[in-house]
Amino acid sequence: MILITGGTGYIGSHTVVELLNRGESVLILDNLSNSSLKALDRIEQICGRRPEFIKADIRDRTALYSIMASHQIESVIHFAGLKAVGESVTQPLSYYENNVLGSVNLFQAMAEHGVKQLVFSSSATVYGDPHTVPIQESFPLRATNPYGRTKLMIEEILRDLSGAEPSWRIAILRYFNPVGSHVSG
Repeated sequence: MILITGGTGYIGSHTVVELLNRGESVLILDNLSNSSLKALDRIEQICGRRPEFIKADIRDRTALYSIMASHQIESVIHFAGLKAVGESVTQPLSYYENNVLGSVNLFQAMAEHGVKQLVFSSSATVYGDPHTVPIQESFPLRATNPYGRTKLMIEEILRDLSGAEPSWRIAILRYFNPVGSHVSG
């Protein structure tokens, strides 16, 4: 089973649709702070089946450990997090608590339960303001706002984790402006 944190959000729900259409077993964990249960209805309309859903927060260690213990989680796709650059400037502590602390909680629960396959949803904001475009993956990392810094910190945590424990399989995705809709409209 694949655990999708933030799976009722924009990118998460589109990913869930693709996974369900491939026949994968999916469990969504979301606190619904940036999304709605309507996403589950839409996923069901598109796929013909409704993914399993648990309303929980990645900052809730007890919930994470319970989910890991009660489900056969094999891998995690981690989308959960606060995401507004402007808001991160006015509420930086909320962003560090939610994004960084929540992610550490998730990674600890994964490690405790032997789940070592992860896709992390980062952001192109980790590049800051590049001197040239198009941006290349090899460009220096220098986030310029709290949101971008949380993503960069989580990337660094994951680099340290994979360095300490090479058995982890980690992919980091850095999106620019994901936008659009499913072909169903």
